[in-house]
Amino acid sequence: MTRNTFLDHVIAPLVLLLAGWIHADIGGNHSATPLPHDAVSRITSAHIPFVKNQGQIADPGVRFYARTFTGTVFVTSDTELVYALPSIAREGARASWAFQESFAGRQPTLPQGDHRRAVLVSSYMGDDPEGWMTALEAFDGVDLGEVYPAVRVALRATGNNVEKLFHVAPGGDVGDIDIAITGVEGIRLDSRKQLVLATSLGDIIFTAPIAYQLVDGGRQPVEVAYVLADEHHYGFSVGPYDTSRELVIDPLLASTYLGGHNPQPPGNYDDDIIYGMVAAGGDVYVAGATQSPDFPIHLGYDESLDSAWPDGFITRMSGDLTTVIASTYIGTEGSDRVTDIAVDNTGMVVAVGQGGYGFPVTAGAYTWSGSTPVGGGFVATFSADLSTLVASAVVTPSGYPWKVALGNGGVYFGGSTNSPDFPITEGAYLATCCPAGSFGIREYDGFAGKLSSDLGTLEAMTYLGGQTVSGIAVSPDGSVFISDGWDYAITGYLARFDSGLTTRPAHLSYYPGSSSGSSRTYFNDVAAGDGYVVTTGQTYMNDLPATEGALDTTCGTDGLCDGVGPLLVPRSDGFVAVYSDDLETTLALTYFGGSDHESIRSLTLADNGDIVVAGETTSADLPTAGNGADTGCGIDGQCDPTGPYSPVADGFVARLSPDLADLEYASYLGGSAEDRPLVVALDDAGLVYAAGYTVSVDFPATDGAFDTTFNGGTSDAFISWIDAAPEAVDMIFQDGLEVGDLSNWSGP
Repeated sequence: MTRNTFLDHVIAPLVLLLAGWIHADIGGNHSATPLPHDAVSRITSAHIPFVKNQGQIADPGVRFYARTFTGTVFVTSDTELVYALPSIAREGARASWAFQESFAGRQPTLPQGDHRRAVLVSSYMGDDPEGWMTALEAFDGVDLGEVYPAVRVALRATGNNVEKLFHVAPGGDVGDIDIAITGVEGIRLDSRKQLVLATSLGDIIFTAPIAYQLVDGGRQPVEVAYVLADEHHYGFSVGPYDTSRELVIDPLLASTYLGGHNPQPPGNYDDDIIYGMVAAGGDVYVAGATQSPDFPIHLGYDESLDSAWPDGFITRMSGDLTTVIASTYIGTEGSDRVTDIAVDNTGMVVAVGQGGYGFPVTAGAYTWSGSTPVGGGFVATFSADLSTLVASAVVTPSGYPWKVALGNGGVYFGGSTNSPDFPITEGAYLATCCPAGSFGIREYDGFAGKLSSDLGTLEAMTYLGGQTVSGIAVSPDGSVFISDGWDYAITGYLARFDSGLTTRPAHLSYYPGSSSGSSRTYFNDVAAGDGYVVTTGQTYMNDLPATEGALDTTCGTDGLCDGVGPLLVPRSDGFVAVYSDDLETTLALTYFGGSDHESIRSLTLADNGDIVVAGETTSADLPTAGNGADTGCGIDGQCDPTGPYSPVADGFVARLSPDLADLEYASYLGGSAEDRPLVVALDDAGLVYAAGYTVSVDFPATDGAFDTTFNGGTSDAFISWIDAAPEAVDMIFQDGLEVGDLSNWSGP
């Protein structure tokens, strides 16, 4: 197959074909202010499978392919390697590049999959089930066979590179290796002995090769270097080695002109945001949305992202965040995002979010039957390995779920809308909403619903009042607790509903009646126990009913939650509260914060009743505790690199005792600029995962990380893996990248 033929018949159609493919990547905060863009979640150390072409790619010449953060590599039946690199912005347009490697003078071989994965991959493109494909075989690598006499070539892919492993057996000749490159303007060696491929869009770099032999169970290094036969062919030269043993030569495709940001996303919609996260069964699921044209999708379906709207993704990773176990990408050419996920006791994954036109709906699933002017909300269930879309339903005409919870034999969901046309069920708590205000503009209202577990029946749908749903929890007695928290509302609430969402037996809001001068209290998350409910958020109230013996019984360091700085701008404090399930008794309540601003965005409960929270602060005196905790806010300890008028937030993670009397662990998390954890999850071992975004160019990174520098754009994502019981931060991923062991880290 010639390069032009391949590019014409495979690469070009893939720009469209992969727009409908599964995605092997990795609670949301609903705010009227646009969320930061380009929080790119790159788990670049992840092992990426090679997927076998079983008809999903029309050209039969493609035998396998792997999607990495540096592009897609295709393996043809003729043992050719074609690299389709991510598109980049150039002079107001998107530009792409592809090049091809072939083995000159090779022996005939047929590439074979190496180590078949138990987890399969799937495709759900569009709303026609006939176009969906499941159970596609995937392999840890590809064996190209004995390309030259006694020289076998194998391929491996990880998040950020593709390895060609040359295994030279006794009797093999390294000099036989002759690799021809087409599709580039020329090749050269740089001062670091790297192989540089010149293109009109920028240089592509293969790192300097390494070579070794296995001796007594260890690697014995062998001197090796690239050799250029001409401007389009390269091979290797090696130093002395034991020719009676196998020699391995390993060059990496380690860097390209890969970008990773979109400074001006069309439409100002969500761009590369992690919204949902669950730790279950030793693994971690993450979900979100992306709008960056060069978002590092692997096994994904839209490489060019030529739409102005975001797409959603779900990824299942190993608990140590090193391996992508399975991943799927679900969406349309319209606006799609996964805003929250849950995992049931069988391992099935439930996702909610926004679906664009033509969102896939499975046979027998509930479907909103009216008009859908701007895209509807969806609920979808996947098998534990993400290989099967079990069911998918469209539940709302506009507005969409932000939160999901499982219980009472079904799936609860809730969010915010300004549509008066929801499919409200008979007997619902509140049947109408959103009266038209000035200029006919409708205000937003919260809503909640319930689907049967098979997603076939809409069992409940109601408006709620308030502003949005920031959390849902189902208690052991079947009651449903819903929190309302939105930073710009008058105030929020915590409410208890019956299982059918028809009555509201209990409601808690601190408005009116406060003597503090400000009644704004936002309930940002909720969790339910047996006979009690836990909530968290932020407040401007001086007189919340803090309980005796609580960690902090006053708001701010002076007990006033009043304005700080020369402009006396009001600042909120975080709070954590435990109430009786009738919401009439405050069992425990503590403020949590310093002299400036705090907001707690997410909470989770440990098996022993401990409460783990994550959020942001601009207080330089936030209480910290635990060995290995970062005790300084930002690199200057002030949370403020720009002066007293523009403080910026640092993230924090904290763990409190069930009675809220003891701070068992608390740490700042971030660098000198803005850092905001949005979601927190706890695994079976008691380790905490926190995820969010950072704009700090000095977010803590350690030697040996894939990327220790800020990647540009407005922000990067991070995932932190924390031993908050109570001692240390074990590992941090910035941009989804492993940053390293921080157990002895004392601040950036």
